[in-house]
Amino acid sequence: MDTWTSIKNGREALGDYLAGLSADDWNKPTLCSEWTVKDAAAHMLVIPTIPKGQVFRSFLGCGFSLDKMNAKFVKKLTADMTTAEIAAKMRASAGSHSMPPGLKPPGILTELVVHSSDISEGAGIPFTLPVEDYIAALDHLKDVQPVIGSKKRIAGVTLRATDAQWSTGSGPTVEGPAKQLVLAAAGRRHALDRLSGEGLATLRAR
Repeated sequence: MDTWTSIKNGREALGDYLAGLSADDWNKPTLCSEWTVKDAAAHMLVIPTIPKGQVFRSFLGCGFSLDKMNAKFVKKLTADMTTAEIAAKMRASAGSHSMPPGLKPPGILTELVVHSSDISEGAGIPFTLPVEDYIAALDHLKDVQPVIGSKKRIAGVTLRATDAQWSTGSGPTVEGPAKQLVLAAAGRRHALDRLSGEGLATLRAR
């Protein structure tokens, strides 16, 4: 699997999805705390459209706080762009290979996978990427601790996809669609109701 090709295809598909949403859909809350669909979509434009030097300077200016930096960019982008412009920009910037400091292609694909799921689950309108993209995100998340905290969150349980030949970990099993496993690993409690297995109690407690 070529990661950049998956990222490009996923961004283009998400742009098409966003273009089909109603005004009410754009204002719905996502699984990302305090972000609407418009906020989350705008956030996803930061990596492909804002120069990494500007991102780094903003990070410094926000006291090395990712949350403050993200909030700053989201506020600006949502003020400057209509929803139609955000959707169009998502497609137009799909082929960007821009990478801010500290991120590599698997991390960029994972952000796309997680936030597109945050958006579609919040909007209540299905959006699905190829299962291979969710598996690639799971392979990334299982070893990531900074910021996302997924490595520690899934420690001591076995995650098993029911729609692909994939599993990781040891201990009581948590199983379900790869998309929902991604959301659970990323800390979205919403996903736990769509999974099953003896390891669920462990994840719910974290």
